[in-house]
Amino acid sequence: MKKSKILSRVFGITLMLSAAFAFADDATEIVKKSLGLPVPDYSVSTLLMDLIDKNGNVTEHRVIQQFGNRKNGITSTVFDFKSPASIKSTRVLQAEKSNKDDDKWIYLPSLKTTRRIATAERSKAFVGSDYTYNDMTLRKLTDDEHTMLDENCSVTVGGKSYSSWKIKSFPVANKAIEYAYRIQYIDKSSYLPLKQEFYDKKDKMIKTAELLDHGVVTGAKGTEYQLRKCQLVKNLVTGHSTKVTVDKIEFDNPISDTYFTQNWLNTGKK
Repeated sequence: MKKSKILSRVFGITLMLSAAFAFADDATEIVKKSLGLPVPDYSVSTLLMDLIDKNGNVTEHRVIQQFGNRKNGITSTVFDFKSPASIKSTRVLQAEKSNKDDDKWIYLPSLKTTRRIATAERSKAFVGSDYTYNDMTLRKLTDDEHTMLDENCSVTVGGKSYSSWKIKSFPVANKAIEYAYRIQYIDKSSYLPLKQEFYDKKDKMIKTAELLDHGVVTGAKGTEYQLRKCQLVKNLVTGHSTKVTVDKIEFDNPISDTYFTQNWLNTGKK
């Protein structure tokens, strides 16, 4: 009888461990699909960035031109601030590296110089917004350990309700980031992260990112892409938030490689 009870307990523990590993595998696979959504070879867009105070007032409206290219699976992106006058001609370049951290560079017109953004600085605000420099590039699949929290979660974003997976992503590599872990609500239809919650080491939520609008856009070659049309990031500590809206966008029309050089950062000219 005792032997039977012991075997039952061992069998029960084995089942629980197997289920835990299955959930972990499922979560990793879902995040892999989310990160593996098609990316265009080229992109040109106009972005509108609003800085919003804790009372909901827009304190600054920015216009940004963005250029992107992808070669051999490696993506480079440059942001060119067009207005307001206080940050006009500020430019940021970020370039992925296959086996290294991304390179990030910023041109500051007031100093007329381009400098590299060190890894230790990437948890700081991206040009005074509620995004950080870390937020501007996607983390790689193996940078985090992914655990399923809810396989059938309903989340409301932008006034719409979606069926999603709720997944916890805990950093295991490239840890020079500003949060201890994040919880993602990944849409079961588009595989986009509709909502993200960022937590500190005390399990306090410090920031949220909500995808208020998204949709499918067809590129110049006929490929369909999931476009993040509007995102709201809110700093829960300060109450300040930043909203970014895509005003215009083109996919897969070739653009010059010169945009992704330090020389272009310095001059703004091809």
